[in-house]
Amino acid sequence: MCHLGWGVDGEAWRWRLFVWEEGLLGDLILLLHNVNLQVDRSLWTLESSNAFSVRSAYKYLTLQPPLMSSVDVLSLWHKDVPLKVVLFVWCLFQDRLPTKDNLLCHGVIDQASRLCVSGCGSLESSHHLFLHCNFFGSVWHCIHRWLGLSVATPFQVSDHLNQFSYTGGTTKVHRSILQVIWFTVVWEIWKERNNRLFNVKECSVNQVVDKIKSLAFTWLKTKYISLPLNYHGWWLSPFTMLGIG
Repeated sequence: MCHLGWGVDGEAWRWRLFVWEEGLLGDLILLLHNVNLQVDRSLWTLESSNAFSVRSAYKYLTLQPPLMSSVDVLSLWHKDVPLKVVLFVWCLFQDRLPTKDNLLCHGVIDQASRLCVSGCGSLESSHHLFLHCNFFGSVWHCIHRWLGLSVATPFQVSDHLNQFSYTGGTTKVHRSILQVIWFTVVWEIWKERNNRLFNVKECSVNQVVDKIKSLAFTWLKTKYISLPLNYHGWWLSPFTMLGIG
């Protein structure tokens, strides 16, 4: 008897649960009746069709306000400098190089890895690495002494290019050669930084300076016919050797 009684009560309980669930389902259907579900997709807002086009991308990029107003574009896109180095400097001026401060901001490295590869103990930013680091700053000091220049280093890298280009002379040829040398310095600094970071190999200040002199000579020798015959003169005093000192 007890078993039959429990079975009747159980059936009634299951029926009430079924009716309650049906009511919830009906309410849910009513709530979702006016909901319009859409699939996520990418939209290119620069075109009315929302489809990507190279034309709209180019127009957007070229109409942006210049981020390097203090730098002469003609001096940046220097014809005597390899294109890869020009693009490297462009990234440098935009602060888009993978320096440790940028890597830290994007979560690529942790706080313990943020310091300059030279061991100076400072955070490795582009301005620090290329201008104000004790080691790489000494490279600039040697280059200034080689060229017979005396300058105070500015904070911004772009300001340094302008200053360096117009120091010691104002002729077009003089500025052009100084710009080539400047490109060479920052390129070799970056190469030395990467060599220390990834290959655990270090050059001395004098070794880095020698690489700069040699690379600048290589870039300029096709333009100046007499240059290959005056390698030692270039090493000692480039402007005197070229007759534009």
